Amino acid sequence: MQRFQEKSDREKTLTINEIYHSIQGESTWVGRPCVFVRLTFCDLRCNYCDTEYAFYEGKKQTLKEIVDAVAGFYCPLVEITGGEPLLQKDVLPLMLMLCDLGY
Repeated sequence: MQRFQEKSDREKTLTINEIYHSIQGESTWVGRPCVFVRLTFCDLRCNYCDTEYAFYEGKKQTLKEIVDAVAGFYCPLVEITGGEPLLQKDVLPLMLMLCDLGY
């Protein structure tokens, strides 16, 4: 018997600042509808940052809750942003789940 059981990917959590639907304003996808998943925490403090509120504010959500929220917008383009998303170790499983679902 295993002493510690690994959480399933769907049960893992991320601290989310907000999930919202808007128009992509950057990159080659500019002008297209997009769902933004804004994660909390950042250690960079760039002087041009327009989302300082994402440094600390947020709520833990399971990956399943995040994917369900994204699906509710019926939009195929998703951007994971921050803060600094890579500060949260379970962001990779979220990316894989979204890709597997066709986002």
